[in-house]
Amino acid sequence: MLWLLLAAGLFRFAILLLLGDQFSANLELDVDRYLHLGANLAESSTYTLDDQPTAFRPILYPLLIAVGLKAGIAAKIWIMVLHVVLAVGTVSITVALGKHIKDEKTGWLAGILVMFDPILLHQSVWVMTETLATFLAVLTMYRVAKLLETPGPFTALLAALSFSLAGFCRPTFYVYALLTLILLLLVLQTSLLKRLLTSFAIGCVILLTLSPWIYRNYQLFNKIIPATTHGGYTLLLGNNPLYYQQLKQQPNAGVPLYTANEFDEGVRRFNISEDPGYDFWSAEATLKQPVISRNESERDEFAYSVAAYHIKRSPVEFAGSCLSRIKAFWTPLPAAMPDRSETQRYAIGIWYALIYLLVINFTLFHCKKWFHSGLFGGLCMVIAFTLMHAIFWSNMRMRAPIIPLLCLVAAVSLLGPKSESDE
Repeated sequence: MLWLLLAAGLFRFAILLLLGDQFSANLELDVDRYLHLGANLAESSTYTLDDQPTAFRPILYPLLIAVGLKAGIAAKIWIMVLHVVLAVGTVSITVALGKHIKDEKTGWLAGILVMFDPILLHQSVWVMTETLATFLAVLTMYRVAKLLETPGPFTALLAALSFSLAGFCRPTFYVYALLTLILLLLVLQTSLLKRLLTSFAIGCVILLTLSPWIYRNYQLFNKIIPATTHGGYTLLLGNNPLYYQQLKQQPNAGVPLYTANEFDEGVRRFNISEDPGYDFWSAEATLKQPVISRNESERDEFAYSVAAYHIKRSPVEFAGSCLSRIKAFWTPLPAAMPDRSETQRYAIGIWYALIYLLVINFTLFHCKKWFHSGLFGGLCMVIAFTLMHAIFWSNMRMRAPIIPLLCLVAAVSLLGPKSESDE
């Protein structure tokens, strides 16, 4: 086990060194502004974006960045160390789950698959939440497994705390937590009263942990914001005229796809109208002058209104976009990009195609084992994440938290589901 974890740490560290120039460029680019947020926390103990209080991004990842920066560690070194530690932790818990589900060999194989996973390797050189979210995802799976194995106040508390941490990293985890608490009422091996009390208690702990964040946001924005002010943007990103038009034209060769920059230009024009049905991406909109001022929370609320307008106005396109987002979430083949060779794309595609074949084999011939305590949390996660990303924006990297589950199922499927421990 120690040798495997050492290998996982050295391998991830080697990847970060080999891609050092790209890693440095990504730090400087800071696409999602997490480094900026972490630096503000370290310097002034305030969670601000462009000198304004924010709830646009979840706080846990910037907080972890701030810890290292506050200690005087250079950003590049600290984020590299943080990502390596989280990668080793992910492999460690995956191995433990594999042993819990079947045996040590299964745990080792699942851990090795996680160690070499293309999405996790790619995201480790970005200042984004995937590395942390994947660690927290497998941690929640492990704590749910322990709760199912030994129901009780302590295991319930640890499960609740793992869900709370995960939610502070990515709000989708709250939907996963809610679905898990509902289904626990059916599968937890205790009396009905104890099942109700367990789910209720876990929910209360999650809400209690969330309360300081809710209180802080209410003080700043005069509105209850349990997660982030990013939801409206994420919903609108995949439900707007540009995206619906793209879906209609996608089969035609040579038709350019709209970019996030083009989408953001329209979002920045939200101050020209109070009508959610106005086409903020039209040529006419570029000539309009601002008539309204909104704070971050109000912009998020208006983005929800604009997305809702286009969903109601174009139900057929919305249905098609849901299928497109599910496809984008689960596709084995990465999108074609200028800096990505076809050899890389198809090598990654083959990797995930093989993983999927093993998962399909497991599902077809051992379907009931999806309800094994070691896989139950992961099953809830798959359902919750797929449903959420069918509606909100989706792409391949957003399935990163599900990777350990896929590797576990692939390992069980490849090595055979039965062992002495199953009897």
